Amino acid sequence: MIAEIKGKLSQTGYNLNESLEDNLTGNFFGALRYIPFDLALRNILVAGVYPSKVGDLIGKISADFWSDKIEFWPKADEGEIDALLNFDDTIIGIEVKYASGLSSDDNIDNSSIVDNQSVETEDSKNQLARESRDISRKGEGKTKILLFIANSESCRNVYNDVVNRNIISNDVQLAYISWQSILVELKKLKLDDRYYQVIIDDLISLLMKKGFKSFKDMQVDFDVDIDQEKFYSFYPTDSSDSDFESNSKIKGANTL
Repeated sequence: MIAEIKGKLSQTGYNLNESLEDNLTGNFFGALRYIPFDLALRNILVAGVYPSKVGDLIGKISADFWSDKIEFWPKADEGEIDALLNFDDTIIGIEVKYASGLSSDDNIDNSSIVDNQSVETEDSKNQLARESRDISRKGEGKTKILLFIANSESCRNVYNDVVNRNIISNDVQLAYISWQSILVELKKLKLDDRYYQVIIDDLISLLMKKGFKSFKDMQVDFDVDIDQEKFYSFYPTDSSDSDFESNSKIKGANTL
């Protein structure tokens, strides 16, 4: 609904991938606006954000009603970020991905001058790099965070790439949380207010429908005690006991 209100959904479908992401952004954050920040979104981010030091920074934010703190797709000097959370002491820019990758990138690499801050870094056209510069300008005097949300593999790859290249503004903390982690944290929320819980349950159903249910564990019965200091081999004996078929042995390493 938020994406449609903001004119982000094309009636002709020409921007299908963008529409899917914008609709997910609007549905997720638009729904969470109805729940106090301290009861839902803060808990989700504190528990699921990487690196954890950024989660600690978010944990210091205290807000009840926060619908007036979030802006969807605000225009900036170097582009348009999906959502901007502007609290008293902290600003959080949020970039959401669902069915596509970053909109822009280049080969700029400032990694060789990480330890020499007297050398001016070269500005990258990478989408997250551009957004970090916009957040840096908007968040003067505040703790500045750029949060990337995508599926788990994309989160790790993108984060490692931009951090290793040193292309994020020095005063902006880059972090990520995967949709899979968000779903896990949503399931942990048990709110006393039944109306709030309906919203949480709907968001759980939405993310599961989107395919973000992550592998958790296998229910396997062992007739021996498991020693966490040792390594073990697993040989499937009956494919009917599992949800997958394998013709290969899964074997643990014998040495580190």
